Amino acid sequence: MSAAMNFKKCGSVLVTGASRGLGLQIVESLASGGFSPGKIIATVRQPASAQKLQELAEKHPNIHIITLDVVNQESIEKSAEEVARLVQEEGLNCLINNAGINVVADFNTVTAEKMIENFHTNTVAPLMITKAFLPLLKQAASRGGAGGSGSMSIQRAAVINMTSLLGSVELAWGERANNFKWYPYRTSKSALNMVSRCMAVDLEPDGILCMAIHPGWVRTDMGGSQATWRWRVMVLMIDQPAPVRLLSAAGDLRMPFPDLIKYCILGISIILLLLALGILAWQAFRCCTQTPTTYTQQVSSNLLYSDMKPRTAGNYSEAPSTRVDGSLRFSVYYDQLQSQLVVTVLQVEGLMEQKHRLQPFVKLSLMWSDSVGVEVEDSTDDEAEGMAPVLWTVLQEWRTRIVKGSCSPLFGDQFSCILQEHKELRHLNLRMEVRDFDKFSRNTVLGQVRVPLGQLKISYPLELQEDLQIPQKDLVGEVLLSLKFLPTSQRIEVGLLKVKTAITEMCSDAALYARISVQCNQCKLRYQKTSVVARCLVTVFNEVFMFSLPDFPLQQCKIVVSVFETRTTKKPTKHLIGQLAVGKEKSSEDKHWSLMMSSVRQPVAKWHGLLN
Repeated sequence: MSAAMNFKKCGSVLVTGASRGLGLQIVESLASGGFSPGKIIATVRQPASAQKLQELAEKHPNIHIITLDVVNQESIEKSAEEVARLVQEEGLNCLINNAGINVVADFNTVTAEKMIENFHTNTVAPLMITKAFLPLLKQAASRGGAGGSGSMSIQRAAVINMTSLLGSVELAWGERANNFKWYPYRTSKSALNMVSRCMAVDLEPDGILCMAIHPGWVRTDMGGSQATWRWRVMVLMIDQPAPVRLLSAAGDLRMPFPDLIKYCILGISIILLLLALGILAWQAFRCCTQTPTTYTQQVSSNLLYSDMKPRTAGNYSEAPSTRVDGSLRFSVYYDQLQSQLVVTVLQVEGLMEQKHRLQPFVKLSLMWSDSVGVEVEDSTDDEAEGMAPVLWTVLQEWRTRIVKGSCSPLFGDQFSCILQEHKELRHLNLRMEVRDFDKFSRNTVLGQVRVPLGQLKISYPLELQEDLQIPQKDLVGEVLLSLKFLPTSQRIEVGLLKVKTAITEMCSDAALYARISVQCNQCKLRYQKTSVVARCLVTVFNEVFMFSLPDFPLQQCKIVVSVFETRTTKKPTKHLIGQLAVGKEKSSEDKHWSLMMSSVRQPVAKWHGLLN
């Protein structure tokens, strides 16, 4: 049966580029069947030279030849007027934008003129022709389709653009990329695909179907003799019932497969479904039968950095070796042009449920170190003995909003800061602590993630998801502390001598002060403060404070020193740099405390790490 049966009850069809090749065969196929459209309008640039089309028009009186130069706007408008007189009040049912050229040019031979020439014919012309014939298409669409149907179809009104698979961006790889390095042609067809998509959206309210079809590599004057399809075979395949049903009912895609192939596809689908259900059942069985001991294994980071402990003399973890559940999803980006670091906290997942209602939030600390330190005497860590500790300083701190009552809170909070020129990424660490908010006491740290920015490629936004680790504090300075015990008067003398910190930049108004508090036998004594001293690399205080001990003997005693930074010229503000704790507990005794008790009435000085 002729291919033209697909255009049954189609009043008029216009085909551009009908003088030869695929366009000529489409016209011949439409005219040769018993279901030929009422009017077949074939457009050519020079009707006198289209000999085969003229012969075809003599055999079929419903073929009308019209002059149209697709790159000439005046010719387009003139042809639209001529077609309007031909179709009259019925309008134009189907417009096939078939005309096209192939300007062959690779990277070495392509020019702007070649690109513009190919774009004008293959991309701009179909758009301008559709605009010129749009009133006729709307006129036909308003009359409805075959049998008065209101669905979009070629019997009602349609625009068909002839594209090419070579215009596909997704498939532009492998053999196609190596053999067809045609910059003008391929980019023009890719642009035509987007034009077709945009027109489909704009013309849908008017009931006009718009689509692009790929006819294949056809042996025409433009396709060449090496093409894989003959033009007559290609036209017959285009006119199979499946594409017509696709045109006649948008979204109703039916493939013209035999029943055997359909049943084979159905059988394979059922087998894959059963296999997927089996895998799902096996995974569910594993989850139900897995022993709880597997969950007590220590989680490890997915990034290529596992040695994140501070390179210091001594252990500054101060966190119990307990199980930490959950992970943190975040993104990091460094804009090199603006020297801006952007951190986005996306989500915390899988936090352990607590007896109370969780109120999680994330505290972020951007930390800097120049990898310069001093030795700490009497190191107790064998691995770190004799090594110079790295002093960190907090450049910036942020905190997200609080999400109440969720073990997997979503945040989406973004923070940014400008990094100074000397703040190289390799000296920067990002510490993110997941905390449980408590307005009556200190917020509980549920876990933390450390990100060495120098080890990541963050010149573009990088999204990561890291398991929460056991919280560890960082060494932000050192304090020279002296202790003296006076047993007769039951007093303890605490001397704050020096404070060493890492300084990122010198500020004339930056100053330090310390607050010293003593807790003895679960009785908290009144704290005392030092004077405010201008901050420098080594800040000298040389101040002594006396505390009277309430009870004796001492079962528990802890001395806490908190160092704050303040600004003298601005509005009074304070910022906690770090803390240290020295003392005697029930089960253990601090080394400095032991030296003090063995040297009664003699001050004993020792350096201590200042932690944050």
